[in-house]
Amino acid sequence: MWQEVSYLGATLLLSYVVHLFLFTHKGDGGPLFWWRWARLVVELWVERISRQPRMRNYDSSGTTYELSGFEATPSEKELEQPKPLTTDRYEDELMVCGVDREGRAVVARLVRLTKQRASIFLCVIDHTGTVYTLPNQPDTSYVNVCGEEWRGAGLSNFILEFDNNVNTLKVPSYERQGSRELYVTYDDDDDDNDDTVTHARLDLLWRAMRGPIDVWDEASPRLLAQALAHDPHTSLHTFLCREEDRYEQWGSLHGTVNLTPGADPQVWYLRGPRQHRWGLSQMVGSAMVTFNYFNNGDVISLHGRSSSTTTQYVGGFLQEACGVLRPVTSTDLDLGHLHHLPNLGNNLLIKLTAGGRQLDLWQHLSEKVTYYTGDPWTVRHVLHPTTVAATHSYGWGLTFFSDRYMDLCPVPERESVGEALIPRVVIEEGTPLVVSLDDPLCRNSLLTGGKGASLALLTAYTHLLQPYQGHYEVPSGVVVTVAAWQLQLQASPDLQQAVRAVQQAVGTAQPAQIKDACSRAVEVCQGMELCPQVADALHDALLQHLDSQPSRLAVRSSGCGEDDEETSAAGQNDTILGVTGLQDTLLALTRCWASMFTYHSVEYRRQRGQAVEAGMGVVVQEMVEAEAAGVMFTLDPVTGSPANITITANYGLGESVVSAAAEPDTVVVRRSWRDQLSVASRTLGAKKTKCVMKEDGGTEEVEVGEKERTQQCLSDTMALCLGRLAVFLNQAFASPRDIEFALAQETVYLLQARPITALDEWTDYEVTHEQDSAVLCDHELLTRGNTGEVLPGSITPLTLSVLPPALDLAFYMELCHWERYSHTLEPYFAHLSPIYSTQVFLNMLQMQYRYNDKEMNLVNRAIDLIVYGHDVSTEQFVQWGVERFGLQSKLIKMYQTFLLLFDVLSLGGHVRRCKQKFADYTLACGWAVSSVSLYKEISRRLPDLLEVSRTHNITSKVSSSTECIAFILLGEGKKEFSKENKADMASLLSSCIGVESADVPVALKEMARVIAENEEAEEFLAMTSEEGRVWIESHPGKVGDTFRNFLSKHGHRCIKEFDLSSLSWGLNPCTLIHTLQVMVRHPSSYNSVKEELNAHQAIDNLQSPVSHGTRRSLQFMLPICRKAVVQREATKSLFIKVIDVLRRAYRKLGQLLVSEGRLPSPDLVFYLTHPELGVLVQGPSPSLLAKAMKRQRLHPTLNQIKFPEVNIGIPKPLTPKKQNDVEVMGLGEVIMGTPVCQGVVTAPARVVTCLQEASNIQNGDILVTMSTDVGWTPYFPLLVGIVTEIGGLISHGAVVAREYGLPCVVGAAEATTILQSGENIILNATQGTITRLATPQPPTTNQDNNCSQEQQ
Repeated sequence: MWQEVSYLGATLLLSYVVHLFLFTHKGDGGPLFWWRWARLVVELWVERISRQPRMRNYDSSGTTYELSGFEATPSEKELEQPKPLTTDRYEDELMVCGVDREGRAVVARLVRLTKQRASIFLCVIDHTGTVYTLPNQPDTSYVNVCGEEWRGAGLSNFILEFDNNVNTLKVPSYERQGSRELYVTYDDDDDDNDDTVTHARLDLLWRAMRGPIDVWDEASPRLLAQALAHDPHTSLHTFLCREEDRYEQWGSLHGTVNLTPGADPQVWYLRGPRQHRWGLSQMVGSAMVTFNYFNNGDVISLHGRSSSTTTQYVGGFLQEACGVLRPVTSTDLDLGHLHHLPNLGNNLLIKLTAGGRQLDLWQHLSEKVTYYTGDPWTVRHVLHPTTVAATHSYGWGLTFFSDRYMDLCPVPERESVGEALIPRVVIEEGTPLVVSLDDPLCRNSLLTGGKGASLALLTAYTHLLQPYQGHYEVPSGVVVTVAAWQLQLQASPDLQQAVRAVQQAVGTAQPAQIKDACSRAVEVCQGMELCPQVADALHDALLQHLDSQPSRLAVRSSGCGEDDEETSAAGQNDTILGVTGLQDTLLALTRCWASMFTYHSVEYRRQRGQAVEAGMGVVVQEMVEAEAAGVMFTLDPVTGSPANITITANYGLGESVVSAAAEPDTVVVRRSWRDQLSVASRTLGAKKTKCVMKEDGGTEEVEVGEKERTQQCLSDTMALCLGRLAVFLNQAFASPRDIEFALAQETVYLLQARPITALDEWTDYEVTHEQDSAVLCDHELLTRGNTGEVLPGSITPLTLSVLPPALDLAFYMELCHWERYSHTLEPYFAHLSPIYSTQVFLNMLQMQYRYNDKEMNLVNRAIDLIVYGHDVSTEQFVQWGVERFGLQSKLIKMYQTFLLLFDVLSLGGHVRRCKQKFADYTLACGWAVSSVSLYKEISRRLPDLLEVSRTHNITSKVSSSTECIAFILLGEGKKEFSKENKADMASLLSSCIGVESADVPVALKEMARVIAENEEAEEFLAMTSEEGRVWIESHPGKVGDTFRNFLSKHGHRCIKEFDLSSLSWGLNPCTLIHTLQVMVRHPSSYNSVKEELNAHQAIDNLQSPVSHGTRRSLQFMLPICRKAVVQREATKSLFIKVIDVLRRAYRKLGQLLVSEGRLPSPDLVFYLTHPELGVLVQGPSPSLLAKAMKRQRLHPTLNQIKFPEVNIGIPKPLTPKKQNDVEVMGLGEVIMGTPVCQGVVTAPARVVTCLQEASNIQNGDILVTMSTDVGWTPYFPLLVGIVTEIGGLISHGAVVAREYGLPCVVGAAEATTILQSGENIILNATQGTITRLATPQPPTTNQDNNCSQEQQ
């Protein structure tokens, strides 16, 4: 019985436990919990796989331009755009932030809301830890902001060139020193005396250093499923249906920061993420976000939140410097315990696992900055700058804590000024010919022009003024619309012909033709008969909307495209004042129309890419007999400071101020951050004359009386009244304004309100660095050692937008093949060829220190000599490579050796296929009838550049690898290479038969010989370069055939041949004529013949004491090395061939854009990027042209900047050295370099620092220059030796010097500065020395046939 009772009790107890475990347990560990977790993991994976990727969805084959990686994909562009705000709860947030090792930080958060509202938070921390915030912090609510753009309340974030992942952050605003915990209301006196508020300006560029991360796609399904599984009623569908989305991307934030007015701006370089989030605002229970940047280039991003549907969700990722992305799969972060942080000294430890790596993330939280969001407040946020440490490195970061705000909001409710709706207008039959200023149609600038639209908006805003904001009036008037102009144009065939003539003249870009055509158009327009419909409509409108007998009228041009956000066109078209009577009004109307075709007006639009006939409205207004008038800027037009409202005024009409006919009074009204106004300063102008209306019509200048000159024309009361109107209009237009006003009988009349366009102009720093690549960490290794030769100096923006991306993408594709890893194609970070200050570098960590042993070895030294010509590597460089990429295992070494062998064997096939496709590569531009069609064709062909670049990468890799093997064989296991090893390697690489770049001087020799044998040789020598070009091109005999054959084979080559703006020999053969003339004068320059050495002969001449086995190994390797050099130079020539075809196409595109009136000059095409050209072919863009002109202006200055050969971290330019700053070499002192072709020669030095000086080269000179490329090859027959400051064994100068038998030394530091043209030097290319002689000596040479000289 007791047994049965015990069994029954045990059964009941077990049943109760099972019931509790299965049906009532809510925490982790229950079977139902894990069942829900497993189901959710599967559902999440299925959902992720089924979703179309929105980011980094590139086509790795590179067959289409849109998906090849040259720019963002269409889906990425769509995600980048501001999102529509469909309901009051929708918000669109963009946050940019960054930190550096000095403790500096910037956080900018802008949330677009409906009804002209926004939430804006800006925090700047300097190196001392001082915090600067917007004055109303901790409140972040603003009204009267532009709803369509990232702009508001003095903070603007323009999304420009998102195709290249570039953003600009421009902030001219008030900043308060120190942060506040509570919102404080100041009275007016305290506000005026608040000396902690000052004007600050930030001009920062954000550049991506990693690809964007879709937070949903990269989130760990395990962590998300774990968060959702806690609630049995939560489904994945419910979570996915939440209307919220976001992505994150890490980059660099750099530019100028000025926190102290009057001081010079500082340059900051920060690193941090950019987040774009949009959708319904989420009311969180609590949340935490932390961004951490580490010294080695790794980043960790964590975000966690809890809400009513999930107990807690934490996600994030670790992005390693090598490019590997590791989602966080587990963490011990508990949001419920964060309130204990103050008791722990603000120290936070988070244990996490990311992609199998376990990390301990330590954070020390610094001084907090509090801010609130919501209107009224709903969420409290706390920002902490942090210092961080992890298991592998240390760094800096930013951590945000958020929780719900439950108290009453202390900030009073604010309303926006309101909007004046602008109706859409399509000009068609029935469109009004004349509209009044109070007609809503008048607000559309497409119908009434810029001036008419702004006057209509000013008229509408008079109804939105509050009593405390003052009062103004807009003189009554009407606008003759663009529809009236079009009707008049259709009715006048002569005018149509004259306008077409102006358009055709503008397409020629010839000033004389443009002036003649403009004069004819003005004459025809002023003499034409006015269309009756227009005259009648204007007459009826004047009777209806103006006084029956207005005393005077102002007839003012209102062109389409003027007075807008991009161009002001102030004073370009006519304004006629003091008009009386209908007949004079009609004459003034035709005069305004005619002013559209005056030369200065047409030239203004031509320089900005605007249409010749853009359409024009004409404003007809009652004139105000002003007692005083002037111009007012709602903020400082130079610095952008909102603290100063500047007013200039004079007696009489405002024409004397606008035209600068008289020196006006200047009043500066101080505006506090709470819009309290006071007169800050006054400057009394001379005011010698004033403009007044004449009795019989028109205006005249009269002298101002002595008494009036000594008095201010504006009282303090009136200045403050104008200041209040300036504040109101700044809010109403949601942007700063340039306002024209007139005063009469204590009434303010507003006559114009145009945008201040100068504030958005890019600074010189921004233009210089806008295409910079993000520098991943402070010990990134960047070199100019190779690119300084093939891409010397500053490179044009168009080339930078095409060539480095192609090199990087080709390198990345080959890397994926070489390392057999499946990384997503990531074009955002420059893997191989980063850009800084418009110059191209090589990333040594990515290229040279990717495969490492524990210590520096002979491979590192061999690569140094091949690429740089001297030792560069250090133990620290190798350790940085090991830290980023790890050690190379034996298995990986074996695998890569096998791949190298495969590449060597298959290299011939790669080169053969490349030649088949690109040897006769062309792009026919003659068929293109529009810039749009040609641009599409160029875009379609750009992936070809990627293909040829990849083939050239393979040949370069094989060439460098085989040369490295040969070098190591010569070293025979030694730790360092001897001088004999270096000299022998240079000798072994000579006599590479078939090197294409070395064929250039050979062909020039043959051409010079043919010309010298011609009976007209003497006449050729007396010709100018242009005459010589015509003679040689038109010659019917052997001379012409030889020249044409040369151009057919080498016409795509030139100096700086990788730059698209350079003129190839085929485009400008004149550069060859001078060289040929010098060669013909000196027969010795084309009679010398270099004897070739085979592999056995070269090895027999080795100076290094090597073993018999090494000699046999070299006999096997040397033919492979020489063949690889030939193939490398062949694919380089094909690479340049494709570039030259694109060069010609872009030049044709520039000509088409000029003919279409989009560009003022065809050469300006090279100062726009390829994506920018895509914008320009679709329509005019004055802002793009202004930027392009600024780039063009800065290009010569940037071209003079030089950088060290090796740069650690952010490159720093070298300080230019003058001749007097360098210690003069005495007799016996030498400059050391690396010999790449042996020989000893004594001759005059010819120092050439720029291309323009190359024409000074004489027969028998030793060329001393920074570097050479194939474009210098025509001068090689004149030379007896070469000295370059940069270069290695594979540099162009070394290759051609060896093939041409010229003694050559590379890596001779500061040779162009120390040596002077004309002085005799001894070039010992056997020892690698350059010695200055005490007295000039006649040129002598001592060379043997294999370019291996006796030692001196």
